[in-house]
Amino acid sequence: MTLKGIQVKIGLKSDNGKLVHDFPDFNRITPTVRDNMDWSHYVDKFGGWHYDKVAGHADDDPTNESPAGTWIGMLLVPEGFATEAIALFPSQVKLWTELECQTFYEQRAHVRQSAIKEDVEILQAIVAKRDLGITESQEDRDALDPDHPALGRRRNKEKTWTGFKTQRGIIFGA
Repeated sequence: MTLKGIQVKIGLKSDNGKLVHDFPDFNRITPTVRDNMDWSHYVDKFGGWHYDKVAGHADDDPTNESPAGTWIGMLLVPEGFATEAIALFPSQVKLWTELECQTFYEQRAHVRQSAIKEDVEILQAIVAKRDLGITESQEDRDALDPDHPALGRRRNKEKTWTGFKTQRGIIFGA
């Protein structure tokens, strides 16, 4: 599916004396545009939320248009949703180019993700075998190879923007 990337500025509001996230009320978008679903479920059908992991509400980060009290998120949504969101919430939502989405995805939202995912239980079992002098099996060697599909050490295919789009079947709309 062809999707657009939108930047969403998430503020804070008081709810019974407690500060909570203040998302735009995307349920104001025409119901048929959101397949008559609550917006929070609708957006998960596509690319889901990608939140800034470098700066949050407590940080003042002018390089990412994120002053204290604001948190930046990115959504990948169909064009109709993006168009209505921008029209309804012009101070909170803006259209991003693919380069802006890629930069945010790799340098802000997923910067702390590991390039290799590790299954500690499997890796500990391999270490225990080594400690006992048991020869590694082909299965053990496969588990240590991050490019092999066996559980153990696996390459994180969604670490990069390109990998994420490929894994999810996303086509970015111009």
